[in-house]
Order: sequence, then structure tokens, then C-alpha cells
Amino acid sequence: MTPLSYAINSFRRYMHPKTPILSRQIALGWLFLISRTAAGFSLSPPPAKKFPSAAFAISPSHYRHSYSYNQMSTAHSSSNSNAAEAAVMIDQLPTTKWADVFSHRNPNYSPQYLFPPLSSSSHKGSHGRIAILGGSNKYTGAPYYAAQATLNCGVDLGTVFCAEEASVPIKCYSPELMVQGVYSIEQFDALLVEEEALLQELEKYKHKNDLITVDTYDTSEDATSTIPLDKLLLEHDDSHNELIQNELLKNNVDDTKKMDEIVHKLQKVKQLQESLQELQDRQMEIISRSVHEIVSMFPKLHALCVGPGLGRHPLVFKVVEQVLQRGMESNLTLVLDADVLYMLSLGEYRELYKELLGYEGCVMTPNVMEMKRLPSPSSLGGESDHKNIIVKKGHVDDISRGDFGMQCAEEGGLKRSGGIGDVLAGTISAYMAWYTILNGGNTGTDLQGLTQQRAFAVWTACCTVKRATKLAFDKKRRAMSSRDVLDNICGVIALMEDDIDSY
Repeated sequence: MTPLSYAINSFRRYMHPKTPILSRQIALGWLFLISRTAAGFSLSPPPAKKFPSAAFAISPSHYRHSYSYNQMSTAHSSSNSNAAEAAVMIDQLPTTKWADVFSHRNPNYSPQYLFPPLSSSSHKGSHGRIAILGGSNKYTGAPYYAAQATLNCGVDLGTVFCAEEASVPIKCYSPELMVQGVYSIEQFDALLVEEEALLQELEKYKHKNDLITVDTYDTSEDATSTIPLDKLLLEHDDSHNELIQNELLKNNVDDTKKMDEIVHKLQKVKQLQESLQELQDRQMEIISRSVHEIVSMFPKLHALCVGPGLGRHPLVFKVVEQVLQRGMESNLTLVLDADVLYMLSLGEYRELYKELLGYEGCVMTPNVMEMKRLPSPSSLGGESDHKNIIVKKGHVDDISRGDFGMQCAEEGGLKRSGGIGDVLAGTISAYMAWYTILNGGNTGTDLQGLTQQRAFAVWTACCTVKRATKLAFDKKRRAMSSRDVLDNICGVIALMEDDIDSY
């Protein structure tokens, strides 16, 4: 009798109505096991899933080949196969999800050095003091999302430096934020209007065949009828009149009766130039006052996030330029997002952009369009000076630091709500503040010999926001907003800390 026939006969005997219930359940279990064995199925559990290697290092030549600085990769697909292909970097697989961190130990980073420990001896500010520079009369939500994200991560103090027109709305959003208006868009607009009026009036004297010009004297053939201003813009006296007569004759102007008219025009030009210089000096004084209010807080800050809701006012850009320069001089961590990246793409700020690329305490967070606008490091003198961290946001976030790179392929929500980028900027600022705290205030040097710990902290911030977005989307679906993402950040970080404690 075969085992299967024996089992069937036993099953019939044990399934008799007078047989106890427990015996009948045992018979059913044995019949199930024997039938699966006879059919050729394995009774052993399936093999455990193997995570890819957590080695972050990427071949320098392959990284330059795979990621164009001016073009975000579009190879990432929603399908699992395409996402897996996008993660392959030559012969190594970079960590792509938070769970992958714990499958293999990596000597270049450590999850234990991500979060400062909580203790009864902590004081206000010991877990981070962060400021956001942004917010305009048009955009008030973006700086709020960035600042509130830092608080939801666990930072103690969050400050917003913004336009005076944005300060009251932001204060109404949250009582926890310290909001300070450091410049007035209305005042800046008035200064620009006054400057434009003076320039237009000066432009009247710039005609090619006029007898005077506000430009420096041109000795070319096209300017033979132009009298040099460096000679004519003098005090109105006899020697000046004689000089004008000589110049009129030299330039073949026969009607010397126009001399008084020319002198009047010259005096008007000089007056306009003095008014213009006075206005520009007043602009610089106002800009310097705004910069001082922000810079005076630097000794108390662990990180400064610049850009959310900043707007594109040219005088605001002048304020930001000086703030960034002073931030680098103070060795302060800088997180740059949104409109400040547009500012850095402009030609007049090209040198500042180059300096920031070489500043190790800088993190840039461009999206696809912002990445296209920014010039490549090779066009500015090579990638060897690229020491800052750049987060190229997308379906899969790419984090690069010179020739080193890693990816964050955590699953996020399917809804792309406005403000999530600002939440990410604030979250990165929080992780960078914690890095500075754990590293004893040294922004540029790596922690405990962990050569890629800063980049790992930025990568973890990306994982945090994507996981929070996934939770928010699962709850709200199409109604999800960035406020829902904010509400889930604290829970995600708590789970991450539990993972580290059990690591």
C-alpha cells in the first residue's frame, strides 16, 4: 500500500462522526502534508530575501558618465524592474532603501551617528537651532513648511527670516516659530523705481551724435563728435568755458552759441549721476542692515536653509549673496533650495556658485528644471573642486558629492503636492544640524573617521520624507497635502530610531 492510499484510509477512519474533534483535525493536517509531499512541493520555508550590498562607493568615471549635471536622468520607471536597473552602478549596488542599511555594515557611515541622544540634561537648543531665509509677499507657505519640518523632526528652535510682508501670515501658521521680517519688498520696489527713473533720464544724453555723453570718452572713429566727459564735468568757470570752446572747434562744431546749453546739460548729467550714486549708496545701506540682522544670529545656529518662498527680487538676491558669503566665512551649514538656485544660475552670481560648489558645508536640493539651469562643475574649472552635496530630487533621489554618489529609492506617495520640496529642505537642515552637533560643531570634517557620514545623513533625510509621504498618501490618497506629510515625519523618525536600537 502506498503512503497516499494509507493516508486516505486513515482519513476515512478518523473522519467518522464518533471520532473526537481533535483527532479529526490531526488527520486533516497529516493528509495535507502527505499530499504536498506526493505532489513534489517543498515543505521548507522560502529562502530569505537578500538585500543588495550597502557599499555606497561608485566608480568616478561611471558616475560622470551616468549623470549629466545639466540633465536629470529620466530612466527611472514606476515598475520594479526599471527601478532595480536604475539602482545598478557599474559593479556595485548603492543603498537604496532604509532597510538596506542593516543588511550589511559599511565602514564609511554609521546609523548610530544620525540622531543626538535624548537625555534629562538636554537644554533648549541642544538638539538643533535652525533658521530659514525665505518668504515673500507672494510666497508664505514654503518657509513655513521648511521651518515646521525641522521642528517635527525634533529640532528645538526654528527661526524664519523673511520679508516684512510675509512675517504676519507665517506667525499665524505656527506659534512655535520665531519669525522676523528683515527687509521690505515694498521699500525695495520703491528703490528700483527711483533708480529706473534716473537711468532713463540719463539715457536721454546717450545719443550717438549728441555733443555730450555720460559714457567714458570713446576714441574710436564713431565717437569723433563726442566731447570727453572727464574734461567737461568740471566746475563752471572761465577755464571750463575756454576748454569747451576748444573742444567744440576741435570737433568741427561751428555754432559756439550752444556752449551755455552744453554746459547746462553737463551740469544736469553730473547732478543725475550724483543722485544715482546717492541712491545706490542708500540701497547698499538698507541691504547691509538686513544682512546684519541675519548674520548676527549665526553664532547661535547649527544650520541655515535659504530659498523656500524667497522670490526673485534683485535686491533680495543682493541680500542673499552677502548672507551666503558670510555663512561660508562662519563655517555654517547651508542648505540651498528653490529660488536661491535660480539666483545661482544667473551670470552675475557665477563666482558665488563656484565658491559654494567647493564649500563642504553646503547642500543643494535642485529639482529637474533647477538642475538644468545650473552650470556643470566642468564648465567652471572641473569636478575636482566639487565638495558640496547635491540632491537631485525625483522618483529616485540622487545624492552626489564630487565623484561619490548614492541613491534613495524609498517608495513615496503617488501624489506630488506643492510644498514637499520645502519639507525636504527643512528635513535635510535638521539632519545636517544633528551632524554638526554630533561632530562637535565641525561642519566640513567627517565624523569619527566616517568618510561619507554627511552624505549618509542627507540620504537618510530623503528616506524620511519619502516614507512620510507614503504614509500620508495611504491615509489621504488624492486629498494628501504637505501638511499631512509634516504630521507623519515624527512617527517615521521614531521607527528609524527603533531600527537603530535593535541594530
